[in-house]
Amino acid sequence: MKRPEFYTQTEYWKKYNDFLPKELQYKATKLPTEIYWKWKDYSIHIDKMPIDNSPIKVIILHGSGANGRVLGLYGNYLNELGYEYLAPDLIGYGLTKNPSNRNIVYDEWVNCVSDLVDEEYQKDKKPIVLFGLSVGGMLAYQVACKNSKVKGIIVTTLADPRLQKVRDDLSKNKFLSRVALPIGVGNFTKPIFDHLSLPIKWLCKMDRITNNKDFSKVFSNDKLGGGSKVKFRFLRTYLNYKPYKEPEQFDSCKVLFLQPGKDTWTTLETSKPFFDRIKGYKKLVILENCGHAPYEEVGLTTMKAEIQKFLNEQKE
Repeated sequence: MKRPEFYTQTEYWKKYNDFLPKELQYKATKLPTEIYWKWKDYSIHIDKMPIDNSPIKVIILHGSGANGRVLGLYGNYLNELGYEYLAPDLIGYGLTKNPSNRNIVYDEWVNCVSDLVDEEYQKDKKPIVLFGLSVGGMLAYQVACKNSKVKGIIVTTLADPRLQKVRDDLSKNKFLSRVALPIGVGNFTKPIFDHLSLPIKWLCKMDRITNNKDFSKVFSNDKLGGGSKVKFRFLRTYLNYKPYKEPEQFDSCKVLFLQPGKDTWTTLETSKPFFDRIKGYKKLVILENCGHAPYEEVGLTTMKAEIQKFLNEQKE
């Protein structure tokens, strides 16, 4: 089935509103502007809420179970505070186009976002903060290692997939993380497996993306997000990606780590070892009562306050 051009031509993303508090819901009278940005052979779909006098731009990065439109719900709050945000659909997700159907490697996510930072900074020299949720958190870190224009990063996980503990946490089960995946993503087997694809929800704990089983099903059945497929080549290069800087050398920008307190997918133990190794300024805040995709109180109020404080600091 051919993908639509714009989210205004689709209905599925509206299902998320049914589970969200009012301040995070999309309003029919205030939807983001939809644009396409040409990057290499791809047409990157971006939801954008511009504000001329915004002191900072925030680029929101989704993970393996979402897309830019889904995570724009956090952008609604940022926009109310007076901040411009962009929420790209990363390659393979949402409405972003891969016309040559290229079998991508994970490095292209890092390079694409880094080039988007350059593109946006060049327009008006406004400081740029990356806000990465789920595995988008590590993506934000990896981009900040590569691109000095990133002023700060806000993350909800810092899951380094090179570590076996993290692979266990991210994967659907330990048989997958310790037996099946090592075979499927090994360098010796890549000629056989690289072009194969599997549904994301077969590979990871999509049922834990929220602590509400009905809401998690909305994510898992979204054909433009958690209901899509991933190829083994992307998975192999994601699991083995080496950042430009290891955390002991990272002092490129400030880091705000917002760990959901009731996250049963990536717990504090998943990310804290990596966080502890970061050399530069960092702050850890626990979001009480929040699941993997944080939207519950009282953690939501904490998250909003910490984000506002962090962004105010980046203006200086």
